[in-house]
Amino acid sequence: MLKSLFFVSKPLELLGAIEAKKQFNLTDSILVYSCKDNSDKKTIEFLIKNHSNWTEVIFVKHKPYYGLFWVRLIHKLRKENYQYLFTRAFSAAAYFIHNLSYQKHFLLDDGAATIEISREFVENGNLTKRFSLFRGLNKTGKKYALISFIYNVFNIYVEKEVNFVNFFTFYNIEASDKLTVVTNKMQWLKELSKTTSPTIHKEIVYVIGTDVIQCKILSENDYLNTIILIKEYYPTKKICYIPHLNEEDSFIDSIKEHGISVQKNKFTIELDFILNNITPLHIAGTISTALISLKLIYGSQLKVDYFNFDSTKISAKNNENLNGVYDYQNKFINSIKIEY
Repeated sequence: MLKSLFFVSKPLELLGAIEAKKQFNLTDSILVYSCKDNSDKKTIEFLIKNHSNWTEVIFVKHKPYYGLFWVRLIHKLRKENYQYLFTRAFSAAAYFIHNLSYQKHFLLDDGAATIEISREFVENGNLTKRFSLFRGLNKTGKKYALISFIYNVFNIYVEKEVNFVNFFTFYNIEASDKLTVVTNKMQWLKELSKTTSPTIHKEIVYVIGTDVIQCKILSENDYLNTIILIKEYYPTKKICYIPHLNEEDSFIDSIKEHGISVQKNKFTIELDFILNNITPLHIAGTISTALISLKLIYGSQLKVDYFNFDSTKISAKNNENLNGVYDYQNKFINSIKIEY
C-alpha cells in the first residue's frame, strides 16, 4: 500500500490529520509539521507522542520557508509515490502539491478560514495564489525571482495552476464539479470523549474567545464590550471565558475585572474538555471554529449560542467576511442579536 503524507502547522490541522488517518484507514503515513515554539507546538507534540502513530515525523522550522533544507527534503520525499497528500491552504504547501507524486490532495480544516477558502475557490475558480510559495506570502522582487530560478535548476516548482480542490472538513461545504468534499466525522475525538462519569457543569456558560484583536478586526475596548454584553445576557449563570492563544494577559485581566472567571487552555479547547473529563452543556462565543467542532462532538446535549459584533466598529471588508461566517454559523448554532 502507498504511503500518505500530511503537512500541518496548527493543532486543529493535526486533529484533522488524525481523523483522516482513522477515517481513511491509513496505516503508513508521514507527518511533516512546522510551527512556532509556543503552545501550538506543545499541543502538536503532545498529540504526536500520545495519540497518533506515524511512520515518520519531520519537523520544519517556522522560518524561512525557502533554502537548502527544503531542496533536500523535497528530494527525499520524492523517492515515494503517495496515495494521499493532506495540507492546509497556505503558501509553503506549494512544495508538496507541486513537486510530489500523489493520487489525491485534500485540504485540512484551517478554522473559520475554511469557509473563506471554499468561497474564494468558487468565486475565482482556482486557489493558485494560495498555493504559490512566494505570491501566497506577498513576496516579490529580485531576491525571490532568484530563489525561484535556483529552485528550477533543482527541478522544484514554486507555483502551478490549482483548478481543482478537495476538502476533508467538518464544515458543510457545497461540492461541485471541481470541488469535492469528504466530511470529517470526528470519530477519534468522539471516541476520546466517551470517558466514564464526566464532570458536568450545568450552571456554567463557557465563552470561547477569538483572535479579533490581534487580527485588527476590533479594538480591545470594543471586544471587551461584546464580552460584557454576553455576560449580561446570562444573569443567572456563571460565565467562564476561555481565551484565544493570541489574547494578551492584560486584556484577559480586564475581563476578570468584570466578574468573569477565566480558564486558559493547555492544549486546544476540544482536547482540554476531553482530557479534563468535562462535558460542557452550554457554550457561547462570537466567531470560532470550536463553536462548530464542540457541537459536533457533544451533539444535542450541548447548547451553543453565538453573538454578533458591533458592525459600526468594523471595516466594510471585515464586516463582509464576518457576515459570511455568521451565515454559516446560522445553519448549526443559535444566533443571538446584540443591540449596541
